[in-house]
Parts: sequence; C-alpha cells; structure tokens
Amino acid sequence: MRKKVKYSLAGILSSAVIAASSLTALAADVDAYAEGAYTDTDLVVYIYADINAAPLVSAGVQLSYDNSKLTLASAVKNDTDWYFGTPVQKYAYQDPQDTGSAVVFLCGKIDETTPTAGVTGARKLIGKATFTRNESAAPGATPETYFGSALGLGVTRTDGGEFANFVTNAEVVLDNGGVSYAVKIRKRGDANADGLINVQDVLKVKSYIGTTNFPVYADCNNSGDINVQDVLCVKSKM
Repeated sequence: MRKKVKYSLAGILSSAVIAASSLTALAADVDAYAEGAYTDTDLVVYIYADINAAPLVSAGVQLSYDNSKLTLASAVKNDTDWYFGTPVQKYAYQDPQDTGSAVVFLCGKIDETTPTAGVTGARKLIGKATFTRNESAAPGATPETYFGSALGLGVTRTDGGEFANFVTNAEVVLDNGGVSYAVKIRKRGDANADGLINVQDVLKVKSYIGTTNFPVYADCNNSGDINVQDVLCVKSKM
C-alpha cells in the first residue's frame, strides 16, 4: 500500500495503487460507512464498504475521534477479505495506525491464484476499532459529533507524492468523488437507531435473530451474534 513495502506482492499492489487513470469515477462507486455502539465504558466501531461497481484491490479509510473523550484500546483489519497471498498463506502488511486522534486502515487484496479478482459485494468489513471512554456522560442526540467521529480517506498526500486509497482492479482511482462516507453511532441496544431504547428495539432485535446482517448497536450484549440474550439485554435497558 505504501511506496516502500517489504513483500513482493505488496509491491505489485503498490504499483496498481499509484497508477494514474484517465477514467473518471462515478459517484458512490463505493459507500464507506462506520457503525458504532457505545456503553458507559466503551465505544466499538465497525467500518464497512458497499462496493457497487468494479472490485477493489485497495481501500483506505481514516476514522477520526475526540481523544479527550476516547482512548483507542485496539484496532484490527479484516484479513478474511483483504490479504496478499492466498487464503491459507497470507503476507502481513500495514497494521492499523493510531495518530492520536484518528485510526487509519489501509487494506489491499491480491490473491496469487486470481490477482485481479479484488474485493466486491455489499457490507464488506474493512476493520474494527475499540475505544475506552474517558468519561460516561450521555452523548445526546448526536453521538457522532460528541465522539468526534468522521470517516474519510485513509491517507491524503500533501507533499506532491502519489498515493491512492480506493483503487479498482482496472486501476481506476476512486478517491476524488467515487466514494461516499457516513457514520452512525448509537447506544448498544438501540436496535432501530432512533435514539431510544423501548419495545420497538425488542421487536427489531427479534427480527435479527438467526441473521448475520445486523448493525453493531443491535448486538446488545456484544456477543457477536443476535439471540434471545440480546432480547433480554434490551429489556433490561428499557
């Protein structure tokens, strides 16, 4: 992903990443979005991408945060979808980096068996960041603003160097106008994201039981799936 990379596969991707293209990307080729769930003690944010056009060989996002309210505890990338090598033999590259007020995720995929396949599809996980809260005050109606959370390009070069974050398998750079960003943070248990925890959230959680496509704030007990325990958890918060 960076210009100087230890691994040959990463070097191949780096060439694709900085390749210029005369094609202009259409808006919303990629929708990048963060979903966060908070409690009195923590905030967990998952970052996803809906890849609506050509598959991606690289993706880069930066999640900002208010370091007076949050301390980064951990950050991990999704190496199930984003990797160099093969699903069995993966080469390590570029762990998420914390600037002190933002977490940067740089991801790429070059599979040795199908080098140009890239990553495609909806709700593809980029990474996850877990924060501890420095205080437990209620964030109010706009927790995104309260926590200082915003999503944007992973790296923006201002020194004249070339760098691209979102690149398709056809070497089209989407950074300028081809990517949309959104952040939604809710209290854990607010399954319908309306800012309240009530019987409507119980019904919403029940509708997610047995599914895998649910927002992080619906996972009331933070177990990683939705089941009857989440229903009981929501009821306890009502």
